[in-house]
Amino acid sequence: MELRCSWDRDDTVALAISGGVDSMVLYHLLKTSYRDTFGRLILLHVNHGQRVASEAEAAHIVNMAAADGITCETVRLDIEKDDFSQAAAREARYQFFDGMMVRHGARVLLTAHHLDDQYESVMHQLLTGRYLPGRMGIPYAREEEGYRIIRPLLRIPRAAIEAYAGRHRVTYFEDESNSGTGYTRNYIRHNLMKDIRASEHLQPDQLLKLAEDLGEVDGMLREEAAGFISGRQVLSRKEFNKRRRISRIYIVNAWLASHGLGARRRYIEEMLDVASSGTAQAEFPVGGRLVVIAYDEMRIEAGDSVTLHHLDITENGMYSFNGYEITVEMDPSELPVRVRTKEEGDRIFVPGVGTKKLSRLFIDRKVPKDERETMPVVTGRSHQIIAVGIIYNIMKTRGNHSRLSVEKGVRQ
Repeated sequence: MELRCSWDRDDTVALAISGGVDSMVLYHLLKTSYRDTFGRLILLHVNHGQRVASEAEAAHIVNMAAADGITCETVRLDIEKDDFSQAAAREARYQFFDGMMVRHGARVLLTAHHLDDQYESVMHQLLTGRYLPGRMGIPYAREEEGYRIIRPLLRIPRAAIEAYAGRHRVTYFEDESNSGTGYTRNYIRHNLMKDIRASEHLQPDQLLKLAEDLGEVDGMLREEAAGFISGRQVLSRKEFNKRRRISRIYIVNAWLASHGLGARRRYIEEMLDVASSGTAQAEFPVGGRLVVIAYDEMRIEAGDSVTLHHLDITENGMYSFNGYEITVEMDPSELPVRVRTKEEGDRIFVPGVGTKKLSRLFIDRKVPKDERETMPVVTGRSHQIIAVGIIYNIMKTRGNHSRLSVEKGVRQ
């Protein structure tokens, strides 16, 4: 199996090793066929603490590394099951990786993403509306502060990796959560991609060609957006609305980035809809500041003291509320929902117990008093509380689909 190697022979290389077939095969390759391509190898393992089997898997990796004479650093994430999310886990993983890369002076972090991951990523971006602005798919390499992330298996399909594991008797572990379809990516993997591969008329590699084409479009639109905002602190609403819609998305994205801000595409599209409507004035909170659309101007103002107290959501989409990102993917019959701050007498429903005061929940979950004043409380059509920040949510999933997601401080 041929790896794409972009590191030097004297580099200290770290491998993020989960115990799954992809990372265990990559480890086997690094200690055999590719052992002379780097100076030193260290292993970094994150135990997410969500499965009983994860403890034994972590122990196996530590013992394996010791037997091979290779340094292995591990961490067990302290995230309660009720608070666990893919975003929270990713943030915690990279905090660990950042620290370990500095400790060991490592210049390269290897991850075991493969070709199937690439297909799934492109599908996920397409079907969730996250494909622009930005290039599609998983990049082969990405610069982090002080080190590079490289994915040497990115051109290799999972079937080839599994075949290699069989030939070389590589021990690996299956995460049973990967076989479920509760997470969107798992649903794409086990349903959409499975059917695409089964059809003789569909070609998965066309997804990569689409990603390449859109990558070139992305570059052109970035240049156009940079030219539009160059030297401007305040944008002309009239001139802005003369541009094509896709160009306006890029302009807002670049404009926010120039102020150290960022927002998801759906939220940017809401700004576009208001800017092109007859609405005279509107404000959009972004990262502690305000995007203000007023008459013929669009500007960004300080908004540190601004706290939203209510937001009515009448259609599915992505919304910001006091530093939280709320994604709604509900049946139209369940809308509208209201997002607000806490009110006197608020109670939540606890299965098998009954109702419980929201104030008690805040105490039990050790929520700081100042945060209680701004945390989003989401109510449904019957005015029942269906979510509270990231600490309570009775609407997370139905079948294979996420219905209501509330996240805070998402790291991209």
